Amino acid sequence: MGLYILSAVGLPFMAIVFFAIFEAAVSKGGLWAVLSGAGIDLCRVSIGIAGAMFIDVQIRAAGTFAAFVLLLELILSAGAMLIDRRAGDMGIKYEYVKAFGVLACGIVSMVIPVALVVLVRCSPVIGGH
Repeated sequence: MGLYILSAVGLPFMAIVFFAIFEAAVSKGGLWAVLSGAGIDLCRVSIGIAGAMFIDVQIRAAGTFAAFVLLLELILSAGAMLIDRRAGDMGIKYEYVKAFGVLACGIVSMVIPVALVVLVRCSPVIGGH
């Protein structure tokens, strides 16, 4: 299970961290803008990770469960975009607060696929062994 999580979640996460560091090194924008972008990228990648996990024959998640998880991922992504685009309207005055809010949504959305794999693999009700 560890290798599955590493390949499905760890590698995409590490790639986003690499590109965020690379972008921060060459970008004219500020560090907080780069972190906000990385948070939204984490949300986008996590939607793909969750979707790909449902086609794995070993997980065999029920349709309702799959729809619930994907909608949860979409809600987190929408929340990250809302914070990123409307921070001023929401009373967020500092750029670093906005960046950490977006990044938090991205990190939580990356944790959901890991929790999904652990839950499904260990639960006799959902389809574990």
